[in-house]
Amino acid sequence: MGKKKKIVEVDMYHKYADIDEMYSSKSREIKLLVPSNLRMLCAILDVKVEKILGDFMWMLSYSHHSSASNEQRKIGMKFFLSSKYGQPLYSKKQIKQMFQELKAELKIHETIDGMDHEHMQLFWKSNHMYTQHWFKRWFEKNRHKADITILNDY
Repeated sequence: MGKKKKIVEVDMYHKYADIDEMYSSKSREIKLLVPSNLRMLCAILDVKVEKILGDFMWMLSYSHHSSASNEQRKIGMKFFLSSKYGQPLYSKKQIKQMFQELKAELKIHETIDGMDHEHMQLFWKSNHMYTQHWFKRWFEKNRHKADITILNDY
C-alpha cells in the first residue's frame, strides 16, 4: 500500500486577518485656527470643536462607527462636492461614485450581526482585502505618478 497523504490547511488570506496599518484609521494631532464665531457658538452650545470635526469625519467616511443618518451623510457629501475637494483630479461623477461605494460597504456592515465567529473572521478578511483594492483602484485611476505609500501622509 502507498503512503497516506497528509492534508495541510493553508490560509492564503491570513495577511488580511488584520487591516494593513497603512489602510487603517490613525490618530492625528492637527493644529487649527478656530474662528472666533465658531468658538463662541461652541461655548454657548456646550459642544467642543473636536466633537464637531470628529463627527463630521466619521459621518463623511460612511464609517460603521458613526451613528449619522442617511440625510446627514447626504448633506456632508453635498458639502464635500460643492467645495470641489478632489477636483480636478477626479470628476464630480467619480467622487459621487466613491461615496456610493463607501455607502454600499456600510450597508454590508449593517448585516453582520449574528454571524458566527468563523464567518466573522472570513468577513473581516474579505473586507480588509476589499478596502485595499478599493483604495488602489481609485488612487491609480488618475494619480499614476505618485506611489500609494503617500497614504501615510494623509
